[in-house]
Amino acid sequence: MNLLALLLVLGAEEAAKEETAKDISQKSRERGALNLVGLTAQLKLTTTSKDGKVKEQVLTTSSKKIDGRSRVVTRFEQPAGVAGVAFLTVEGGKGEADDISLFLPKLKRVRKVARQERGRAFMDTDFSYSDIASNGGRDEDFQKLSDDKVEGRDCYVIKGKGGEDTPYGDVTMWVDKQYFVPMKVEYLDKSNQPLKRYRTLKLKSYKERTIAAESVMENLQTGSKTQMVVLALNDAPVGDDAFSERALERGP
Repeated sequence: MNLLALLLVLGAEEAAKEETAKDISQKSRERGALNLVGLTAQLKLTTTSKDGKVKEQVLTTSSKKIDGRSRVVTRFEQPAGVAGVAFLTVEGGKGEADDISLFLPKLKRVRKVARQERGRAFMDTDFSYSDIASNGGRDEDFQKLSDDKVEGRDCYVIKGKGGEDTPYGDVTMWVDKQYFVPMKVEYLDKSNQPLKRYRTLKLKSYKERTIAAESVMENLQTGSKTQMVVLALNDAPVGDDAFSERALERGP
């Protein structure tokens, strides 16, 4: 093989390795703190309103892929007023919205979170219900922009449209090239005005993975923000049956 042919082959192999926008979106979604596939995480959410009022909540979230779809179970532990509240999120199929179920201990029943409710604040934080297991847009809708740096780290930049069940118009993501952790996400509302900004503040290694150990979601229209800190991590010691509506009623 002559030199030109060799260079063409190597160039083709390198191009084949290049990450697509869809690949980047999928990988980043599985590294968000609320959707760490194969892990169980204890998280603290601290929400600070524009006038300085602070509210803290502690929850545990587990995620697992079952039949090719990501499932997430989230249970609130503190404060007492929300202890026992639980959510089950099942990733939708191609072109389908995620399925979200909510268990309220006081009512002792599970109900579906309607699509028109998913843009609302998740448990009075600056995250929405649609943020629980999603990055705000559909994987197939993202397109790659020019690469950039965030906090000195090389990032892919992808841009797409928010899903129908989200409050978002355009969604732009800066995704770490090495670990595929979303370092920054900027959300516009349906009128394409700045709505929210997500930032990863601290990375942490756990076994062979690196995750966002500390992050913040800022609501640019209300002036509030919610900081998320990972308190503990372990391999998800839960079977497939834990990711069902019946399991929500049974409790942990």
